[in-house]
Amino acid sequence: MGKLLWHLLVFATLLFCANASLNCTHRNISHMDLANILEYSTILFPLTTVSNANLVNKACHNQMQTLRRGILKRETWALKVLDASGSKPPAFMFGDNFWLGNYELCEAAHKALDLDISRYVEHKMNLLLLSAVSPFNVTYRTVYLEHESPHQVDVMYGHYRPVLHIGLCVPNECNAQEVMQLLSVYLESGLFMDGDLYELKPRIVKAKTMMFNAKYYYKLASFQLLIGFSIYTLVMTFRASLLRSKECSKMKVVYATITDAKDKKAEQNDQNSKEHIRHTPTSLESFTLCYDIQLNWSKIFAASDSSTNTFAFLNGGRVISALIATYFHTFIILSAIASNATPLLRYLSNIGNMDVAMDVFLLVSGFLQVYTFLQNKTEIERIRQHSFTQSIMQIIKTVFHRFLRLAPLYYFMICASYLTFHYLDNTSVFNSAGVLAGKCEHYWWRNLLFIHNLFDYRDICLIWTWHLSCEMQYSIVLTVLLVTYTKQPKLAKILTLLLIIGSLTYQAIIGINLNYQISLEATFAHFTQLYMHPLARIFPYLAGAITSWLYLEYNSKFSSRKIFNNFTSHLIYLVFTICTQAAPFGREHTVRVATFILVLQRCCYVLSGCWSILAMANKHLDWYRRILSANIFQKVIHISYALSLLNCLLILGVFSGDSKVVYAGPFRMTILYIGLIIVLLILSLPMTLFFEMPYRNISNFLKKRSSEKIS
Repeated sequence: MGKLLWHLLVFATLLFCANASLNCTHRNISHMDLANILEYSTILFPLTTVSNANLVNKACHNQMQTLRRGILKRETWALKVLDASGSKPPAFMFGDNFWLGNYELCEAAHKALDLDISRYVEHKMNLLLLSAVSPFNVTYRTVYLEHESPHQVDVMYGHYRPVLHIGLCVPNECNAQEVMQLLSVYLESGLFMDGDLYELKPRIVKAKTMMFNAKYYYKLASFQLLIGFSIYTLVMTFRASLLRSKECSKMKVVYATITDAKDKKAEQNDQNSKEHIRHTPTSLESFTLCYDIQLNWSKIFAASDSSTNTFAFLNGGRVISALIATYFHTFIILSAIASNATPLLRYLSNIGNMDVAMDVFLLVSGFLQVYTFLQNKTEIERIRQHSFTQSIMQIIKTVFHRFLRLAPLYYFMICASYLTFHYLDNTSVFNSAGVLAGKCEHYWWRNLLFIHNLFDYRDICLIWTWHLSCEMQYSIVLTVLLVTYTKQPKLAKILTLLLIIGSLTYQAIIGINLNYQISLEATFAHFTQLYMHPLARIFPYLAGAITSWLYLEYNSKFSSRKIFNNFTSHLIYLVFTICTQAAPFGREHTVRVATFILVLQRCCYVLSGCWSILAMANKHLDWYRRILSANIFQKVIHISYALSLLNCLLILGVFSGDSKVVYAGPFRMTILYIGLIIVLLILSLPMTLFFEMPYRNISNFLKKRSSEKIS
């Protein structure tokens, strides 16, 4: 019995020691497993592993090691720093390249979180989450890595580029260059498992700190030009208001005198006094009054009678086209900052045909330019008497007036856009604003000369304004054709026909050479050659010009033959609607067939649009005409130019400025789009009042003055 007890005692002792040893080993293994897990599941922690005095300065290395020990000990401040740093999110294969963490949490790691909570309410959380701060300053830095992973969908889509955005909350002593060095060593080590798993082959582009340098910003030439132009405009607006007030005061005195007149002779004398006081403004006064905000406001919001304007529906067409273009731009801009870039492409592919989205603008512009020219019979007769030199001067003068209407607001927006991009590049986690700022910094002169559509779209400042360069170039070409038409009509017709044939031939040859296929990706891949090239887009402009000429010359013959009956008009409009579809004839075609469909679709869209204009002008398609002639469109048309310049800038500013990754679904996009349109309309109004309407008035003033001198 004693021997049995002895054996049981020994066995219990051994069992106790074994349990103690297992517990000790378990604790060690747990401790080691935590470090190993953090090495392979986070990005910040392995940087503390690779940190050494040869890579970074001593203070940075010491603080990185302090951070490492704090994380392993589960100290609250250290966990906040770790949690604020990025790690790989799901859906990398769908284009989510944003491993950003959280900027606000990094701020809360070295500053107490000012959260108004009651100490009498029971909380499950550790209250140190609010009060714990790091023993040293930490800052949020974003590192950008280009990668070549074959395991991520990388469609050619707007400004989308496979660039990883990695957010890191690191000690302030570690500058951006040192963070890049630590990250480079980490990427080359075996700790970066995602690099092997997805075959990233990463290359560090740059690292930046969310910090805005106001002094440098204010020294930028764009800022100074913008401020100078704004001050000049405000001064001229103030002077115009004073001049109007002065004239109104004089008129009140005259009217008071007329009211007190006691006989007709006195009234006649007072009327003469009125005419004397109400003198003709001098040239300087007329120029100043071009900035009169009251006059410009009345022009925008004047009551319009669409029944007396045969082509009022054109305004509705242009406004709707601008709204549709803004909807496309919303999707395209968000592709650079959305976590679901690939599904976003699928949504956009199902909306409509981007290739023809801008053709309505060009069609209407060509139509109105010819209509305005041919309606002025006196001007045409005068041009017919011009010599060759005078004809050249007439072309230069016409182009100057076109430039005067487009350039001031456009140049203002170039400066404002560059400053916005520069600000976002310093305050936003996204890299897209920096890319756009760099393009404007190097290639702004192309925009100033209205030639930026002649270069590769990857090297363009404000790419969404490509159509302005096209319109300016087409305006010059059409002006030359119109002046030629006044002297040699047959030659002008031949030149126009050759341009149309050249445009269609160019599209066919380029499409075949580029192996064109019907897809949204092909539109972006060949954006330079097939979308914004002047020869590829001149067809709708010339088609609009020919339509205007046909209306003025032969519309009476067309109407008498009842060629614009309702059945034919609705049938042609059906063709117009079908052509707005992305792929009305399917997508699986050979290159030659796909190119033929591209050219055919553009031709049918433009020609059906021309027919629709003539039909509506002849009171057919009445239902559509009444909608497009609605009073709201007649007012919004005045601010549509500012809206087209502002839309992409506002979209980028709203979503990039928030520094949050966007998940863009169709329903959410629609709601956001409605809000964007409201904000755009509000912002476009002052832009039009101060930076567009005055220069329209100056153009009209110069034309009037020139005609008075000639007469």
